Amino acid sequence: MKDKLYRYALRFVKDGESAEDVVQDVMYKLWQKRQEVDTIENLEAWMMVLTRNRALDILRKVKDNQVNIDEAYSVSDQAPIPDKIMETADLMTQLNACLDQLPEKQRTVFHLREIEQMTYEEICTMTGFNLDDVKVSLFRSRKHIQRMLSKINTFGLYQA
Repeated sequence: MKDKLYRYALRFVKDGESAEDVVQDVMYKLWQKRQEVDTIENLEAWMMVLTRNRALDILRKVKDNQVNIDEAYSVSDQAPIPDKIMETADLMTQLNACLDQLPEKQRTVFHLREIEQMTYEEICTMTGFNLDDVKVSLFRSRKHIQRMLSKINTFGLYQA
């Protein structure tokens, strides 16, 4: 569970240490509420909401967050050629830029479905959104990303 919380926090704060701080804060909050844990209907959803809220709190306090590709995405065990590494890093940077432009709801649904690989039902339970909202948000986020990436020219530059 801690790894899942870490990955989710990392998507927001884009910094390994800050993501660890978020997870630690969530675990501390869980410890504080240990007497009430039995009354929480969906503990995983509760912890994911806490993680998102704590990560957003940190983002409000810190303005300059840089994406560190080496920390955010692991490179495969095989040693790819340098051009492929750069191409992958550029694509991830462009994808992150597209994701950052999405409304929070679409970004959250996209992350849970595409990165965490959750089912629609799990996303509904975790976020409190109904199934149609989840499907529409996912469709819109994919369309937005597709439109944004299609505007990138052969030199890798975004054309507004």
